[in-house]
Amino acid sequence: MYTKDTHSYDRIIGKSENSVISFYFQLNQLKNLYRQGWIKLKGEEFRIKCESVADHSFSLAMLCDTIIKKYDLDIDAMHCLKMCMVHELGEIYAGDFTPMDGVSDEDKHRMEHEGVKKVLEYCEWEDEYYRLWEEYEMNQTNEAIFVKEVDNLEFIMQAVSYGYNISVFTRSLGNIKNSILLDIFEELKKLTINGDTDNSMKC
Repeated sequence: MYTKDTHSYDRIIGKSENSVISFYFQLNQLKNLYRQGWIKLKGEEFRIKCESVADHSFSLAMLCDTIIKKYDLDIDAMHCLKMCMVHELGEIYAGDFTPMDGVSDEDKHRMEHEGVKKVLEYCEWEDEYYRLWEEYEMNQTNEAIFVKEVDNLEFIMQAVSYGYNISVFTRSLGNIKNSILLDIFEELKKLTINGDTDNSMKC
């Protein structure tokens, strides 16, 4: 896994029993962990530009909230925001696997599940965060479905910001069913300048 630094928790492990301190320094690893797919597609030199997993979680949360507000959607915005902030907690220890890694969905879920449990092991708020993470993974509630679809849209928008041509995103677009999100995609397509059409992205 490509990271900016060593695991943040290594700097304080064994020094504090305060769950806030422990949780923060584990959470901070998401700032260190690059979104691996971009580097695998662009090469190691792309690390200077590559977003972190924490960058992605923040962007997803803001995008969800702005879409809910603009279109006055009947979706619990606060619930979505919390889900966005915890949906990658498992990657603190599991890492950020991509389709190019050949890891099965079952193995990925198992490793991330173990990671979430480890992160939240000594947190008094464990149940709430774990339920939110599991809700996102199960993808059955209105909020989880919305967040997961916006996650796909955010990936496309981030790729465009890196210079990719929007026309290669058939896979991610196929995961979006919400008509408002599809309209946003279509409007973005009209505004997007030509970019890299490398189909090796497998998007």
